[in-house]
This record gives sequence, C-alpha cells and structure tokens, in this order.
Amino acid sequence: MDVDTQEIVEAIESEDTRKMLALTSLEPMSADDLEAELDVSLATVYRHTEELVELEFLNEETEISPDGNNYSIYETAVREITFEITDGEFRLDLQYRDDMIDRFGRLWRSLGGDTT
Repeated sequence: MDVDTQEIVEAIESEDTRKMLALTSLEPMSADDLEAELDVSLATVYRHTEELVELEFLNEETEISPDGNNYSIYETAVREITFEITDGEFRLDLQYRDDMIDRFGRLWRSLGGDTT
C-alpha cells in the first residue's frame, strides 16, 4: 500500500484516533463501544474509523446481531509505526499485525498446500 507520510501523521495526531487504535488492539469493538469508551459523538467515531480503515490501520468486519441487524466491528491492523531520521531522510515504517489465519495460510503454502 502506498500511503503518504503526511496522511499518516495527520491520522494519528488526534488523541481520539490513537486511543481508538489502542482499544481495538485489545479486542474488536463496534462504533457504539468506541463511542462509550472514548466519550465522543458517534459521528466522530465514524469519521475516524473511516479514515483508519482507508489507511488500512483498522480492519472492518460485519457482524449480525441476534435480532438480524448488522453492524461493523473494528480491530487494529497495524502493529507498529516507526518514524526514523537517518542520513538526511525522514522514513516511516509500518508493521502490520498477523492473525493466526494469515500465519497458517503462509505455512500451508510453504508446505505446498493449495489455497484455491
């Protein structure tokens, strides 16, 4: 993914956004859960989640409630953001979280397994 460094800096400059990433690194959360935890408006939650999903910092999945309604849950996708100034250059490195399914898929492919 080709992400502009400025976009990343602007996305994480908000304390609410940083808290959102921290909270969803512990467990997947709905917008309502985030609204309650962060004590911000639902519109603010949706604005931040939309931006973070677009940057691939959050994963969004759809859940279906017992009454048949669906809603999104969010989980942190990025594990580490590193800023480095070396040799007169500013560098940014993103490390993404691997989930068990991704690791199993890579292992299976390395063993010659077919994933189709």
